[in-house]
Amino acid sequence: MSQAVLRKRRIAWGRVSLIAILCISLLGNAVVIGAVLRAHQLRVAVLGDMDMRTASYPPDIRKALRQDIMAHSDTLGPALQAAMAARAEVIATSTAEPFDRAATEAAMAAFRVKLDVVLDLTQGVVLGVMEERASEG
Repeated sequence: MSQAVLRKRRIAWGRVSLIAILCISLLGNAVVIGAVLRAHQLRVAVLGDMDMRTASYPPDIRKALRQDIMAHSDTLGPALQAAMAARAEVIATSTAEPFDRAATEAAMAAFRVKLDVVLDLTQGVVLGVMEERASEG
């Protein structure tokens, strides 16, 4: 074959490769945009059209909360682990054959108790941070 024929094949394969990469890139962008839109739809369906910025603390308070949560990890960690173990028990009980409604309700009640402990501890951390902030100002 002549050099001209080989050169034409290389150019053709280069263009095909470039078009294929472009198509894959466009497909990836479409998938990401679709996922973001779907996540937004789910958030609105669950939480309503509330602006999430109004439902969260300012950055300086969030930083203090993170620091305090880490400082209390010796109590928060085990409580959270116990809650997750209770949640796993709910799943195991509710998916067991045959289905036992009473056992599932008992597992759910135990999970709520463990989750309340986590919430109480976490709220204590939040209240401590907010009190400290109030005493500084």
